[in-house]
Amino acid sequence: MNTIETQPGALAPDAFDTLAVSHPVSVGDASRGVSIFADLDQFKVDMKEAGLDGAEEQLAVVSVRKPPAEEFVRVSPDRAMTITVALHDCRDNFTSEYYIVAPRMLGEMMDLRAAFYAQLCVTVTRSGLVILWPVKLPTGGASNPWYDSALRGAEMAKADWIRIYADPGQKQYRIRKALGDFDPPAFPDKPLNELLEIAFRGRIIDSSDHPICKKLRGEA
Repeated sequence: MNTIETQPGALAPDAFDTLAVSHPVSVGDASRGVSIFADLDQFKVDMKEAGLDGAEEQLAVVSVRKPPAEEFVRVSPDRAMTITVALHDCRDNFTSEYYIVAPRMLGEMMDLRAAFYAQLCVTVTRSGLVILWPVKLPTGGASNPWYDSALRGAEMAKADWIRIYADPGQKQYRIRKALGDFDPPAFPDKPLNELLEIAFRGRIIDSSDHPICKKLRGEA
């Protein structure tokens, strides 16, 4: 049987096939081995020519949720950026999806024991995520450690970066103030009504025929 001898340190002939796959030559000027990304100026788009002049990122999603437990957040101190509303918490597979209850449906939803009052606070994370934080409000004058501690956290977040997370053992939220000197928060440049429009798109309970109402009455 014929064998192919190689010099010490040399690659066997079939090894070149493997190298060609795992280390491909950069696309560009293949004859000179120049990467297509060597000259980035060729990729730059003329914004005016492309019709993008003056374009800016649009806020497309506003989540309605508690702040992520691992993130520091700030709450807008502007009183016009907080509103007290009635919400319905639709839970499915251990996840919550909040619906806003129109004023004319408040009585019916309360009769169905399916609504609660909350302050919606415009909140941002350090990474720039915009959320509406639903801080539940105690009703009937009864104190609730969960609600009270969440309200304290939201108030503190108007002046400082804070983390807020559940402490089941103490049956309340724990609040931790950031020790670092973080940059100021970048709150969205939109009025509250526009943020609500984005946040509750398709999730407004405004009539007795709403699927949520029919489900609660056992009609669907």
